[in-house]
Amino acid sequence: MSALFALGLGTGICCGIWGAISSIQSLGLVTWIGFAGCTAYFASGKHGLEGVKTAILSTLSGMISALVAMYISGLVPNVVAISFIMTGVISATMCWQAKAKELWFIPGAFIGCFTTFGAASMGINVMSGDIIHVILSFLCGGVLALSCDKSGQFLLKKFGKEEEN
Repeated sequence: MSALFALGLGTGICCGIWGAISSIQSLGLVTWIGFAGCTAYFASGKHGLEGVKTAILSTLSGMISALVAMYISGLVPNVVAISFIMTGVISATMCWQAKAKELWFIPGAFIGCFTTFGAASMGINVMSGDIIHVILSFLCGGVLALSCDKSGQFLLKKFGKEEEN
């Protein structure tokens, strides 16, 4: 079993389990938001708890950027240009925040931002306590990613063989 096959098998199993768990409506989880959090982990190139931290901090910072943009745009709802201006402002700030060591992963911030906009467009009132559904789904996505990564490593160790170059 190659490293890629082991990772794929572990990821497939974990993602299937996530799909089942996140479909339990009473939990209030959003499947695709969890996958967005998982994607941020793997895209960061970090592994283990460092990868989880990177994914969670970056996606949550992007979520906050989206909330700020929606709040300010909502203050003057009849001025269409404010939405365009806020898009530019938050895009710039998500890049600039990378100066802070913990917020270095710019793509994760964009993932968190567009995911929050997506959640709002699907009817989640992100400007209320319903934002908890987005937050919990991001957190679960970090756990999902770590599970995928670790299960792949386990399978490789248990069933893998040396690959020829």
